[in-house]
Amino acid sequence: MKAMQLKGYGAADNYELVDIPVPEPADDEVLIKVALASAVYADVVMRTGGYPFKPPFPYVGGREVAGTIEKVGAKVEGLRPGMRVTADMQTGAYAEYAVAKHGKIMIVPNRASFDQAIVYHSNMLVAYLAYYTFGNLQPGESILVHAAAGGIGSVFTQIAKQRGTNMVIALASNDEKLDFCRKIGADYVVNVSTSNYADEVLRITNGKGVDVSFNSVTGPTLRTDLHAIRQRGKWLLNGFAAGIGTLEISAELMLKSFTIIPFSIYSVVDRPEFKQAYDFRNNWLATKELLSVTRTFRLEDVAEAHRWIESRRSFGKVVLIP
Repeated sequence: MKAMQLKGYGAADNYELVDIPVPEPADDEVLIKVALASAVYADVVMRTGGYPFKPPFPYVGGREVAGTIEKVGAKVEGLRPGMRVTADMQTGAYAEYAVAKHGKIMIVPNRASFDQAIVYHSNMLVAYLAYYTFGNLQPGESILVHAAAGGIGSVFTQIAKQRGTNMVIALASNDEKLDFCRKIGADYVVNVSTSNYADEVLRITNGKGVDVSFNSVTGPTLRTDLHAIRQRGKWLLNGFAAGIGTLEISAELMLKSFTIIPFSIYSVVDRPEFKQAYDFRNNWLATKELLSVTRTFRLEDVAEAHRWIESRRSFGKVVLIP
């Protein structure tokens, strides 16, 4: 099978098209014929050596697929060849076939296409955990969403708006992204490339600040968020798209008295909250309005896809087609 293999950290061009054997699923694994493979910012971070998980070289990149089950391991129950599924894995998605653990599989409902299902496979889990589990957000709260046009930010915005009375201020970096945020329900949009978003937030909230900031960008935005969140508000931190940020323990921070909530999906994978997130995602796919993939690349053009993501022009879900 053809696959995109990485042999060392560095630029996007380090990916190489190779011909390797189709993997054989272990007893608790499923072999999937890949229809779509996600290209996400975490893949970029892993490629450059900044991700906590560091697989040995060479390895096939990519962490998420949509496709059809080709073969199941001896101990796998409830799944069979021919089923349409999405799945996540540590590596191996950038290929014509991929293997995934049984517990990482989601069956795609009949009403959903692969283009739609892959948008929600991992993104919905993070967004649900941010909104319900870690944030315990409530109807009526005002929410600032960083990178609102991104994969997680867009799904988080959908969740917030389906509660009906949340007011969402979406941050994005260009007009195309802002239009996308409006389409998915954001009440206000702010272009972070042309304005100080804290000033805009204070204007929108009549000087009060938002109840909650969901920040997956961090980096220098940590300082700006100090001025955008109300006193005793909530600060949800997940991700570092703008780099690892630092924040001094200052009198200003103490006066704000935020509830600061850094979180990772990996902290709940063995807890009931993770099953709740799975069930919420599956119900959403079966009953709610669905977003679709926004940009596609050929598998062998993975370097171009990574450069597109790194350019900050990408929004929604970017995928590769084998």
